[in-house]
Amino acid sequence: MLANLDNEVYFKKVFTDVEVFTAFVKDVLGIDMHIDKVETEKVLPNKVSAIKFKMDLFAEDKASRTVVEIQKVDYDYTYDRFAHYFLANLVETQRRSKDYAFAKDVYIVVVVTSAYKISDQTGKPIKEDVLVTDINPRTLKGRSIPMNNHKMVILNTTYVQTDTPETILDWLNLIRESMKNPEHPTINTTKPAIVRAALLANMDDLTPEQLAEAKIQEMKKEAVALIEDSTKKEAIKRISIRGKATVSEIAEDFEVTEKYVRHIATEIKNI
Repeated sequence: MLANLDNEVYFKKVFTDVEVFTAFVKDVLGIDMHIDKVETEKVLPNKVSAIKFKMDLFAEDKASRTVVEIQKVDYDYTYDRFAHYFLANLVETQRRSKDYAFAKDVYIVVVVTSAYKISDQTGKPIKEDVLVTDINPRTLKGRSIPMNNHKMVILNTTYVQTDTPETILDWLNLIRESMKNPEHPTINTTKPAIVRAALLANMDDLTPEQLAEAKIQEMKKEAVALIEDSTKKEAIKRISIRGKATVSEIAEDFEVTEKYVRHIATEIKNI
C-alpha cells in the first residue's frame, strides 16, 4: 500500500533517496546528477533573499556545478512564489562569483498536487501538465538564444494529458495513484526507479516520528480543504446569481459536478 505522496512527510521520504532523486531529475530535466545526498529544508542567506523560505529538497552536483531543487506544492502557492525560489537561487550563484557570471546551473522542479494553483494575468486557471520557465533571451520572431541552462519546470498532477512525455508521466502517475488508488496502484513497474520509489512509500515502513508528523500534515490539509470548499461554494453562488455562465461552464471551471452547481442554485432560490 502506497503512502499518500501528497503528504510532505511521505514525499520527502521517497525523494530524498539519491537513486529516486537522480532518476526523477533525469526524466524531467534530461540531466545526469552525481550526488551522495539530498538535503531538506535548505535556507538561503538573508543577503540573497529577504523572504526566509525553505527549499523542500536540494541537491548539488559540485563536479558539474549543477544545483537542483524540488518543491512539492499543494496549497497557498502562486507562480510568483515559484519564481522567487528560482530567481533567489540564481542570485545566490552570482553572489559567490567574482563577476556577474552564474557560478552554477540552477534547476527548479515544482510538483503541484492540486488544481487551480497557477493562473494567468487575467486570473484564468492554467490547465497544463508541464510549464517551463527559463531566462534565455528571445528574438522578436520568438527564437530562443541559448545563453544558459537555468530552468524551472512546473508539473501538475491534476492535468495529465494524452501527450504528456512518458518519462514524466511515470512519475505523475506514481503520485496520482498514491493519492487516489494507494492499495492497488497502476504504475510503471518496468522502471527500477519507480519501483524503488513505491517501496520507499510503503505505509508499513515509517517511523513513529514520521507517522506523527504525517498525521499533522493531514489535519492541516483537512482544515484547508474545508476553507477552500466554502470559498468555492461562495464563488459559484456569485457567478450563478449573475446568470452569465451555464451550469456546465461553471461545473467545468470549478471542477465540480453539474448536480452540485444545480444544488447551489436551488439554495439561492430558497433564500
